[in-house]
Amino acid sequence: MSTRNVGDMGLLRFEEAYFERLWGGSRLAALYGKPLPERAPIGEAWMVSDHAACESVVSLGPFAGQSLRKLIETAPAAILGARPQLTRFGRFPLLLKLIDAEDVLSVQVHPDDATAARLNEPDVGKTEMWHVLDAAPGSPIFCGLHSGTTHERFAAAIADGTVQDLLTRFDARADMTVFVAAGTVHAIGAGIVLAEIQQNSDLTYRCHDWGRVDSNGCPRTLHIEKSIEAARFDPWRGGPAQTLTYTRDNATIEVLGACHYFAGEAVAVNGAYHRVTGGESFHILLVKAGALLVRAGADEAAIRPGEAVLIPGCRERFDIEGDGIVLDYYVPDLGRDIVAPLRDAGYDRDAILCLGGDPASSDLARIA
Repeated sequence: MSTRNVGDMGLLRFEEAYFERLWGGSRLAALYGKPLPERAPIGEAWMVSDHAACESVVSLGPFAGQSLRKLIETAPAAILGARPQLTRFGRFPLLLKLIDAEDVLSVQVHPDDATAARLNEPDVGKTEMWHVLDAAPGSPIFCGLHSGTTHERFAAAIADGTVQDLLTRFDARADMTVFVAAGTVHAIGAGIVLAEIQQNSDLTYRCHDWGRVDSNGCPRTLHIEKSIEAARFDPWRGGPAQTLTYTRDNATIEVLGACHYFAGEAVAVNGAYHRVTGGESFHILLVKAGALLVRAGADEAAIRPGEAVLIPGCRERFDIEGDGIVLDYYVPDLGRDIVAPLRDAGYDRDAILCLGGDPASSDLARIA
């Protein structure tokens, strides 16, 4: 254990964990210089994680060698800040990944918290948000069932292998954001690299896998009954997020999406940016472009594109210097952190509601 007080942590950088996936590729090496295993299709890099499948380990500084799990067990409030809560399994609430979809992912759905509990799953539900970092021309995203799709029609389409025909399809492009509420049937198409922030869960129910087989010639397991149980049937069709932008402290803030689990902002820094957190929430920073220096407390780190750092909740401010764009993920006070600055910038309620996915069920509906 470091002799430094865990309540005075500055910033935390973690060893990245790479996961081989049937649909993965090698573009995390090509785009960001990641040291991927040779001749292995790497589909996911887990950047910040406190999950049973991967407990991130601090790579540098006075807490090097310690896991995020251990730090949370030692000083949960110092890591989280005042607002975030541990999951019902005592875990850090969010998980950050980079996804490289060399091939299309399965058509799948994630349960919400209530469904996961009802099905006695060992994880919480999974609402997530994607931010596209790179996309080949015409690469598709499938997200949301067509309006009017019924439970019976969905079940029949799974049975006859045509479920993809029920999905909203649109072309991915760099800088696009897609909010994927739990219960949304979806698939990431081939040719896409994206950042994914999500609830800390590894629950995925596959309902269609395009007829492919694994390296042993066997089809992957489908989770048909659970997919039908978890899927949402409502009029909202999904699609790219309509992000909203304003300026703060000489930086341009693009609000990508927000719900009570997380908020995501793309912060374009040109010079110096000072973010006051008040100790309310941790912040996970992922550099998207440029070279940036991040300072928190007594610590500082130069962060390159594709690298992430965790600002613990005990820090009441952090500073960024340089010229670039950083993705900032945190647990928001929706009224103060999202609605108020956007209202001040002139956005109306309808525009703000769409930051939470379906306006009818957006967490922002209670605030905006």
